[in-house]
Amino acid sequence: MTQEGRKFLLRLSLAVIGIFLVIHYWATIATWIGDIYKAVLPCLIGAVIAYLINILMRFYERHYFAKKNPPFAQKSRTAVCLICAILTILCVIAGIIILIVPQLISCVKLIVQQAPKGVEALLKNDKIVQYLPESVYDWLANWREKLTDQAFWSEIVAKATAILKAGFGSTGAKITSALSSTASTIGAVVIGIVFAVYYLACRASILRNIHRLANNYLRPTIREKLFHYAGVFNDCFHKYIVAQCLEALILGSLCLVGMLILRLPYAPMISALVCLMALVPIVGATISAVIGTVMILAVSPVQAVIFFAMLMVVQVIEGNLIFPKVVGKSVGAPGLIVFAAVTLGGSIFGIPGMMVSVPAATAVYNELRADMTNREQKRAAAQSDDVPEAETEV
Repeated sequence: MTQEGRKFLLRLSLAVIGIFLVIHYWATIATWIGDIYKAVLPCLIGAVIAYLINILMRFYERHYFAKKNPPFAQKSRTAVCLICAILTILCVIAGIIILIVPQLISCVKLIVQQAPKGVEALLKNDKIVQYLPESVYDWLANWREKLTDQAFWSEIVAKATAILKAGFGSTGAKITSALSSTASTIGAVVIGIVFAVYYLACRASILRNIHRLANNYLRPTIREKLFHYAGVFNDCFHKYIVAQCLEALILGSLCLVGMLILRLPYAPMISALVCLMALVPIVGATISAVIGTVMILAVSPVQAVIFFAMLMVVQVIEGNLIFPKVVGKSVGAPGLIVFAAVTLGGSIFGIPGMMVSVPAATAVYNELRADMTNREQKRAAAQSDDVPEAETEV
């Protein structure tokens, strides 16, 4: 047997042994992976937060003494731009809370007050009742009596209080576990924010050390490919985040203007909700339309229909006329690939998976398309070199 055959046999044996060990000890390996994930979760959250804040930091850095560079500007650039980026994000979050929370509370109160009247009006409408099955009619009649009964709400409050007082019972244990999980998640986010601030404050030093490690421990070809792919993914993620935020802002503004012109209720709250949900690709706008329609439905069914129609028109205008002109083709992937990425990312990782899967799929698609174009050009050039030049006839 040749030396290459021995090496192949050795690699094959090691691969088979490795697969067997992974399958046999998968439970233990999965536990280790879960423990490692919990340990590095704050660092991962910090890296994500740092990446998002860095986009705003780069924006402020382009405008912080852009023409003149006094000595103090170089020293204070990182700190000033970091503080401005954090304050911008905090102001946006505070504005959204101020717009949504008060009107959401009033909307819930209105729904609770109007629900019995709505069910009563529905049951008195003969045109609708004649198409309802008897079981549905009985269920609605039962709920109409419960909603108008003060004892029903008192019973709900009593049950909620009993569950909270249960302590270490079965339901209490679930609540305690949920509270513990929530507290650990909040703790991970807080630690992640601290990590993010540290990353951004030492950004230049961290990048310089990464380049030093790559230059000293990686081969030139591997290093060039690694930095190339990192640049492609970073460009796609950066363009996608900026494009989605700009699209959400445009859509929310158009929705606010339309609702104010049509004098629809809850205009600031629903517009802010539309702006937030527009960050979720494909399904976000639909979810916000349904939620807004249900909220306005508690006030007036006619206004709810008007809002839904108005939002559909706004989405068509924004998606086909305004957004392509303002943003352009920042995310250059076909709709089928975007839809598949959203479906897979959402089914595996939920809403964060939807947001991450689209730019990741776009980066892979653009890189494959560029590589195939390069290969086709090289193959065409090679074929043209192989074809002998035609002899000219005299």
